Amino acid sequence: MQRSTVASRSIPTITDAPAAERLAAAITRFGAEHPERIGVVAAAGGPDRSTTDYRSLAARLAAFTTALDAARPVGVVARALRVDSLVVIAAACGRLHVPLALLSDDARDLMGTLSDWITIDDSLALDAAHGTPGEYRSVPANVVVATSGTSGPPKLVEHSWDSLVAAARLSEQWHDLAWLLVYDATRWAGIQVWIQALLTGGTIVVPASRDPDCVTRAIATERVAVLPATPTLLRRLVASADRALLRAASPERITLGGEAADAVLLQHLEASFPGARVSQVYATTELGEVFRVTDGLPGFPADWLGKTLPGGGRLMVRRDGELLVQLSRDTAQVATGDVVERRGDRYEFTGRRSDVIVVGGAKVLPRRIEEILRGVPGVADARVWGMPSAITGELVAGEIVLSDPLPAAATPESVRAAALATCRASCEAPAVPRVLDIVRRIATTPAGKVPRRPVGTT
Repeated sequence: MQRSTVASRSIPTITDAPAAERLAAAITRFGAEHPERIGVVAAAGGPDRSTTDYRSLAARLAAFTTALDAARPVGVVARALRVDSLVVIAAACGRLHVPLALLSDDARDLMGTLSDWITIDDSLALDAAHGTPGEYRSVPANVVVATSGTSGPPKLVEHSWDSLVAAARLSEQWHDLAWLLVYDATRWAGIQVWIQALLTGGTIVVPASRDPDCVTRAIATERVAVLPATPTLLRRLVASADRALLRAASPERITLGGEAADAVLLQHLEASFPGARVSQVYATTELGEVFRVTDGLPGFPADWLGKTLPGGGRLMVRRDGELLVQLSRDTAQVATGDVVERRGDRYEFTGRRSDVIVVGGAKVLPRRIEEILRGVPGVADARVWGMPSAITGELVAGEIVLSDPLPAAATPESVRAAALATCRASCEAPAVPRVLDIVRRIATTPAGKVPRRPVGTT
């Protein structure tokens, strides 16, 4: 079945559009109704800041859709580095129901299965010689996304446009807001941010770097209202960013995702951004959003187990502590790989099964050791991982970032010694770090998470 051309379409409202076409409908509508409204701010917080308004986004979308309609590729691999180009490619593919793959640099090796698709970069040039032109299919076109690779090599996951836009909130309170984008724009969390922003006529604010001062300056100067980020990045902001910049930043909402947040971080966020509502989202690339917690406490209520949650899913916990998710009554239980532990009337995340460090047969969860280290005066952040050992199989290694300023009379070495002493007093012997370095900053993955394998520090 051959699809109708773009020119013959007339979409009354964004929500009336099919899920795949909703992004293009939003950009087109806001381009007509609010042409001068800023859609994307690039390099925010830096000297090379630039903006793209909705008029420009809509014009580029129209031109690229026409070219894509003529080329009729089997599929498109989006390799644009600029967010404005990325959203134009995605919106056009959705409008025409062309299969789309959003792949970052570390997922480049996975392109073998997409060899007959064409690759499009920031130029938006279509090179049909690298693809096989084909008829559009009558079945819904899916979107291919790579996982974060936190605990293993990235893999490709296929989503429908329905699942991509399912979590977007379209009520009036979400309209015309500025959203910070520090997630990788080609992975699940980042895609959710720019889809949400554009469907509601908002602004995507992309900082020039992940440097704490740069990010905080972007939040303040661009008047960011919604701040979605990993706990790792937010911990870095509240610990290292310039105090004056932090005071000038006033987000209305903070959304934590990608990792578990501990009680200390939640308290620091409340102190640093007292007017912000904080929510914690549990989502995976494979499952999408499963639930969110808004009560300001780590983990989730224990009485959620076995109950149907607002999104229709159900939570279970295996005997070994692994969290299971059932998205609906008609789907099977999915093992998430995340380990939880009951503490009072809550279940709190203690790490991922793949993160477990095995020291001479004893199992150590690195997140627990990190929590202990962060509780030591003078320690702003910590990372723990397993290091190969010829004797015990693995041993616990860690690194800490010192607070600035240090407590009175403290020195870097005295803080390090106190950190090790606290671990010895709080942990079994196999869990005490055998290596504990002081670093300037905790390294993160492209997804903004803490890696559990040895990496270079910055």
